[in-house]
Amino acid sequence: MFSVWTLAGFALAYTCLLFLIAWYGDRRTARSEQALNSPWLYSLTLAVYCTSWTFFGAVGQAANYGWDFLPIYLGPIIVFILGTPMLFKILAIGKQQGITSIADFIASRYGKSQPLAVLITLVAIAGTIPYITLQLKAVTMAFDSLTPSMEGHWPINSALAVALLMAMFAVLFGTRHIDASEHQNGLMLAIGFESLVKLFAFVVVGVFVVWQVFGGVGGLLSQVEHNPLLQERFSSDFFDQGFFTQTLLAMAAIVCLPRQFHTTVVENRRSTDLSKARWLFPGYLLLFTLFVVPIAMAGLVYLPEQADTADRYILTLPMHFDQPGLALLSFLGGVSAATGMVIVSSVALSIMVCNELVIPVYLNRARRAGELPRQITPLVRKIRRISIFVILLLAYLLNDLFARFDALASIGLLSFAAVAQFAPALVGGLYWKQGHKTGAALGIVSGFSVWCYCLLLPVLLPAETAQHLQQQGLLGFGLLRPYALFGLEGLDPLSHGVFWSLAVNIFCYVYFSKTAKQETIDRNQAILFVDVPTHYESLLGRYHAGHIRVQDLQDIAARCLGKYPSEMAFAQYAAVNQVELAPQLPATVDLFRFTEKMLARVMGASSARVLLGSMLSRHTEDSSEAVAMIDEAAELIQFNHQLLQTTIETISHGICVVDKNLNIVAWNRTYINLFEYPDGLIQLGRPIADVYRFNAHRHFYPEEDEETQVQRRVNLLKQGGPHRFERELPNGIIIEVRGNPMPDGGFVTTFLDITESKMDERALRQMNESLEMMVQDRTRKLSQLNEALHKANEGKTRFLAAAGHDLMQPLNAAHLFTSSLQQRLQLKNRNQQWREELEILQNIDNSLHVAEHLINTLLDISRLDTGTIKPNVKDFSLHTLLASLAHEFDAIAGEQGLNFRWVDCRCWIRSDDKLLRRVLQNLLLNAVRYTPQGRILLGCRRHPGQVEIQIWDTGVGIPQDQIQDIFKEFHRLRHSNHDQMLNAKGLGLGLAIAQRISDLLQHPIRVRSEVGKGTLFSVQVPVTQALTAAAPASHPPAATTLPQLHNLTLLCVDNEPMILTGIESLLQHWQCSIHTASSLATAVTTARQLTSAPDALLVDYQLDDETGFEVIEALDECWEDVVPVILMTADHSEQVQQRAWERGYYFLQKPITPEALQAALEAVLA
Repeated sequence: MFSVWTLAGFALAYTCLLFLIAWYGDRRTARSEQALNSPWLYSLTLAVYCTSWTFFGAVGQAANYGWDFLPIYLGPIIVFILGTPMLFKILAIGKQQGITSIADFIASRYGKSQPLAVLITLVAIAGTIPYITLQLKAVTMAFDSLTPSMEGHWPINSALAVALLMAMFAVLFGTRHIDASEHQNGLMLAIGFESLVKLFAFVVVGVFVVWQVFGGVGGLLSQVEHNPLLQERFSSDFFDQGFFTQTLLAMAAIVCLPRQFHTTVVENRRSTDLSKARWLFPGYLLLFTLFVVPIAMAGLVYLPEQADTADRYILTLPMHFDQPGLALLSFLGGVSAATGMVIVSSVALSIMVCNELVIPVYLNRARRAGELPRQITPLVRKIRRISIFVILLLAYLLNDLFARFDALASIGLLSFAAVAQFAPALVGGLYWKQGHKTGAALGIVSGFSVWCYCLLLPVLLPAETAQHLQQQGLLGFGLLRPYALFGLEGLDPLSHGVFWSLAVNIFCYVYFSKTAKQETIDRNQAILFVDVPTHYESLLGRYHAGHIRVQDLQDIAARCLGKYPSEMAFAQYAAVNQVELAPQLPATVDLFRFTEKMLARVMGASSARVLLGSMLSRHTEDSSEAVAMIDEAAELIQFNHQLLQTTIETISHGICVVDKNLNIVAWNRTYINLFEYPDGLIQLGRPIADVYRFNAHRHFYPEEDEETQVQRRVNLLKQGGPHRFERELPNGIIIEVRGNPMPDGGFVTTFLDITESKMDERALRQMNESLEMMVQDRTRKLSQLNEALHKANEGKTRFLAAAGHDLMQPLNAAHLFTSSLQQRLQLKNRNQQWREELEILQNIDNSLHVAEHLINTLLDISRLDTGTIKPNVKDFSLHTLLASLAHEFDAIAGEQGLNFRWVDCRCWIRSDDKLLRRVLQNLLLNAVRYTPQGRILLGCRRHPGQVEIQIWDTGVGIPQDQIQDIFKEFHRLRHSNHDQMLNAKGLGLGLAIAQRISDLLQHPIRVRSEVGKGTLFSVQVPVTQALTAAAPASHPPAATTLPQLHNLTLLCVDNEPMILTGIESLLQHWQCSIHTASSLATAVTTARQLTSAPDALLVDYQLDDETGFEVIEALDECWEDVVPVILMTADHSEQVQQRAWERGYYFLQKPITPEALQAALEAVLA
């Protein structure tokens, strides 16, 4: 026996040595770097799997149950030898995704689900803390085995002392790097050293037992032959249900234990280390396995009286044979096994607690309070350190609860069964794309619940209560007995609990994954985890031509680029490389790279690699799933290309379009015919310089150096300025050349054949020489007048647009401020103390609405008067228009206490559906406004070639002398009996706008009214004869789940400080994190300061020195992810709207209301 202080001194000295080793590892010297980069160290850190259970408990398990200890070693060996592809896949995904823990890994696979990460963290804590308790129990047992009674000699509990020392160690060396994906060098070096110590101690004791106690292997075998107890205990019949259950749990634990995932994935430096660890780690476990049985046999033979405490054999045997030094070495090995697990587990759990539990809650509260910290690093370090202390304190407090477990193995198997609940979601997520977060979450919850009921609850309950539960079942239901659930008997408790928990887990995972609807992020993450596209280069390197044909690559390219461009590209490749591209020939690696570059120009490099990587990894016939993911984008690209090609082919001008690299991207047949180009000269991607050089060779340019002429024209395009000139070609054709730059780079040049007009000019000039001066003078005056009128019209339009913009900005800002203040006061108005202030704010808000509506209406009238609005006339179903209006005004009329009815009409009409809808909306609003009570009817009357849309009301009516005046601006009815009502509603502009739109559409409005009885407004619209079939029945749009707006990170760019402040105030009230900027430069600076891409961008179109499109393009370069964009503008022109729609931006017109802003955010994030 050792004295308490002696053994404590050795333990403390060993702990100090660990501190020195960890400190040396963190110094990052040349020698320490060499050690840290060694695959041997990586393999030793994996040996953190060998805990006190392996060191002490395996011997006790062998002594009591024979070969039952073997599965704990066999499971990891099977995984590392046969499951290496899965481990490499997990490792590759972990590095690609920046994984920090097993909770992060599984949550990232299933759509980066934060609730799922929280669930996994809680289950991991519940399953790991008992395991940490096991280590503290083992250290206490080891201390008690080598010391006399500590009563009166030792001031604190040994388990508490170990917990505090390990907490200090983990805090010092496990929280140095806040980025959890960085390597904890000192900590890993110390863990590797501990693995060496425990292996050395176990092997030395084993060698002592075999060769000193038994006299060699022969003596050991002789002892077995003559000892019936040993023969019975270690018989060959050990493959029972418990053996297979424990093997399965050990296989799951080597991947699912938080500490194992941390050392295997997070702390991995190179994937090649895993290749060597595949053999080194199983060899490490085999060395342990070799000596477990000899030590257990020696204990049974020489210490039969200690059979109940067989876990202590490795300590008591050396003392029995008077070998205190060996006993001390064994003690230090057991301490190493326990402390290594405690340290790494506490660090891994602290990362999960910090990242998945505490930090999200803290940031949510900080956003609500508007007090986000500038530096979060100190906070994260503090949370992790506190988490380590709390975790170890909980483990210590549970020490007494698990005191009834005499064997260490029982606690370890309990923890293994808990973390095994992660296995279905983890393994399924690696190989099954249909796996969904709903299935994963419900599977883990259900499996963990069964684990708690069948395995944990009988342990926690008092003995009598637990026995009654096992015999009678919950609430007396026999089918709910924990060890015979649903009548399943004949299994040991562990096998029974594992069977039911994993069975329920897997069923829920598969069933609810199949029934759940996958979102885009679910599909994207599934492909990243199942297909692992980051292995594209390695897949391409291992590819041998054979299973993928040339035809397969041509089909993919045609599907994404279009048939003709792809055929031209492959033909050019074949000509340049002088190869034959027969469809059935195997595709070469070089052809793969060519196809990748071709697809990348259309869909981006990452999407191209996903598509081709899927073909490489799963053969051609299975690549359709990856192709389907980008079909929508590919079809849109093809449609836009075909639309562009069709458009330019119908234009009489010759057209040639080059990109920003001055390569030809579009042209039409007229262009080729004008210049008489030979077939094959004009091709997609050909440099325009080659065409200029061809023209120079044909003497199209003045007699100068050909290359100088070519370079002059190339420089003209590079300068990016518009140009116009006329040129006579050698064949006598005179062309007008016009060039204009494109917004995103590139140039569009048009060529018009003006030969006939030029010849006519010459003839007229010869015939009318005497009148030339007069015509020129008259023409000059008319041109000046026309230009003056044009400038005046443009000036009026610009003035109205600018005035409207400048007027709307402060009104919009004021509206945002009042809305934000109103919402804040409503939250505080619980006792009605702010009622009067809210009424005043409501009045202000109503006044601002009226002002905004007035300005918008005046601008609409201006655009109608100046002809800016062009109708888009088409054929459409009148039923669709009437149904939408009826749905809208049924609610509006109901609020006013009116009875609204409508009569359907199934004919088809020809008009502009949006403008016609606005006319009918204004007429219906007028009917609601001037009908104090009664009914409103919307219906139609058919006439030959026309349909008359009618709106009847039972309102106050219109005097006959005012019918012609109601369509004037700001005219409102006056009636002696209804002055109060009439004066309180409307601006007097609705009918003026309706009249102007009807004149524009050539749909006359007719009015018939009688005072006191009501009014009839009707609009006559032509009927389409060719499309008189009944319109399909309308169906309400499918409901979609809209995202919540809280916790969003947004970046807003606007040059108006009031607008920025108003939007910021409103969004902060909505619990969003808002970053603002007033220009392109400040926006880019702000974007680079963000740790990740924002959830959405809000960008004003009209800035001081740049447009919103330029700002968005600059911000796109700051992030890899595609960020949704909301383009805000007071410019309501169709050109701006069209550009925004073409780029996929949400178009939000100013003035901005809180409702419109909320709808826009919900739309882009849905």
